[in-house]
Amino acid sequence: MQSVFSGDIEVSIVRGGREVDRVVRPLRETAAGPVIRFKRQFWPVIDGIVCLDNGPVCDDGGTAGSAAPAAIDDDEEDILQSAVISAEVSARLLVDAGPGTGKTFVACSRVAALIRDGVPAGRIWLVSFTRTAIQEIRNRLESYLDDPSDAAAVKIATLDSHAWSIQSGFSTGAKLTGSHNDNIRTTLAHILEDDDVREYLGRVRHLLIDEAQDITGDRASLVLAMIDGIDEDCGVTVFCDRAQAIYGFTEDSSGDAGGEIFIDEVEQRQFEQHRLRKVHRTSDPALLKIFTDVRQQVLDKNLTAVRRAELVRAGIRELAANQAGKSWELDLAGIPTNSLVLARQRADVLAISGKNSAIPHRLRMSGLPPRILPSFAKLFWDFAGRRIAKDEFESLWRDRTVAEASPLTRERTWQLMSEAAGVTAQLVDLHRLRELLGRSAPPVLFTSPEYGEDGPVVGTIHASKGREGDNVYLFLPPRDEDADEEEETRVVYVGATRARFRLSVGDAPGRQSGNIDGRTWKRLPGDKLLIEIGRSGDIDAEGLVGISAFSGEEAHTAQSFISGNPFVQKLFASAKKDLRWNMELLTEGQQRIAVLSDKVRTDLREIASATKRWPQPSHLAHIRSIGLRTLAIRPDDPVLERLNEPWRSSGFMLAPMLVGFGWSKLKGRS
Repeated sequence: MQSVFSGDIEVSIVRGGREVDRVVRPLRETAAGPVIRFKRQFWPVIDGIVCLDNGPVCDDGGTAGSAAPAAIDDDEEDILQSAVISAEVSARLLVDAGPGTGKTFVACSRVAALIRDGVPAGRIWLVSFTRTAIQEIRNRLESYLDDPSDAAAVKIATLDSHAWSIQSGFSTGAKLTGSHNDNIRTTLAHILEDDDVREYLGRVRHLLIDEAQDITGDRASLVLAMIDGIDEDCGVTVFCDRAQAIYGFTEDSSGDAGGEIFIDEVEQRQFEQHRLRKVHRTSDPALLKIFTDVRQQVLDKNLTAVRRAELVRAGIRELAANQAGKSWELDLAGIPTNSLVLARQRADVLAISGKNSAIPHRLRMSGLPPRILPSFAKLFWDFAGRRIAKDEFESLWRDRTVAEASPLTRERTWQLMSEAAGVTAQLVDLHRLRELLGRSAPPVLFTSPEYGEDGPVVGTIHASKGREGDNVYLFLPPRDEDADEEEETRVVYVGATRARFRLSVGDAPGRQSGNIDGRTWKRLPGDKLLIEIGRSGDIDAEGLVGISAFSGEEAHTAQSFISGNPFVQKLFASAKKDLRWNMELLTEGQQRIAVLSDKVRTDLREIASATKRWPQPSHLAHIRSIGLRTLAIRPDDPVLERLNEPWRSSGFMLAPMLVGFGWSKLKGRS
């Protein structure tokens, strides 16, 4: 049965007229119509529903009873893929996997094959550089396994999460302080020096490493130490694509992050080298040339960096289906929901988003707070107990009509809570849940990958790596002579290969913005100033329900407003003396709903210094909210003592998702 991928789809699984599950799966277009893979079989999809009573799809396109053998997709499971999937458990493989060649399919199938070969699911580790890749693999893995419950046992996490698990498990004084690199270095020291840690690593039976081309510096040293620390008969499968190596991995800078490059080291070791060649993401002839021919230009070391940049940019523009015009003129009204709008710089993303503020869309950029689903705050904002029983949870779910705003069902929400913090099948430890959700990078299963509720995704190329869309609108800035040509060429290529069906290419302005600790700002004629608002840390617990910002009654009023008004266009921030010159966030009716953090105030001071104007901006207009998120506070966080009740006891509160450029004006003197 031949098929073409058509993107992910959320499907209701129905048996006997009742929904028994709801899953997100890759949709495949086949001669038998649209199908998804579920329980290792292919099932027809009709109006977003799979009816198990009708039976799966057979190889000939017909249907069979539920006991029919699993359908085999010979086109997908080609020889190159099968060689990786079915390799020996102890094999060490380096797999070159270009975009769209079925890497996630192969990785999930490899895990399933390892488990069928007798490897305990809990002794399989999968490490990726990006949370996006982790989320995609988690979403798909269950459908590849004989027993879907094995998916929860496989250790799937980013490298930073794996590092923290090792560090916290073997050090009673482990704390998430300092930078992410500090965490990596501390864990590396444990692996090199602690016999207990090395014994722990010795239990791993197979290690899978995804997005390996992006692992450099301290992280490269850590992964190599992990490989050296596992047993010699422990298998390793490494997936990489040098054409997608973005070492800087930031929207506002370019260039190598420095230090050791993991792939260079792996290639010096005795790893079997494999390559996935067949592109499954698209069947469009022009896009296929970008995925293959242009990729060869990206990797062609016989060309100078400047010549490669010229050829890759020219090839992508020539093969694109449409010209998208200027980024600052883009109207999102006519762009389908399943589209990606991509720019190189976050300032361009913010400009597109601001121009289209009245049109629903989602954002995807680094530096935004993790969007923990708001249903958790709506459920537990006033729940003071440490543990919650399943019947209490179900009662809260019914009374607070959480289902209307949650992408998760009640059953799925309880399942996630139970897996993460369950004491028994009927009891969950909310303190443990808060410890997980209070991390700077909470588990992806509790979060939404985009910032916003609906509409096309507008984001940077960097943050959309690993994602794909039916239609991609790619806006390229002019070449920058001061930038790293090789890095920028790979960034452009990554953006172009997100498309499944159609690629449109347009123009973005050159670098016109400043940057203060990641916060973008722009100075405009007439002393006007645009300052990014909505970064991680711009609103904290004290600014939402703290006793220094609100009385108890005022905090209730503010949280009630936030809960009932997820989308607000005209918010205003103004510095207040009684708030230590921090900014209160006001509605059009002058109601205070939050106080922006010290970080905003200090960044405004830095911007004033950069513009050589004083005093610093004291107001910001045109701030907006595009939805809600949960803010969870860890039980041992001292900030709890500075909060009003019941949030001091519960540790859960609602926060608006602030985005975009706040408008201000420079005044005063140089």
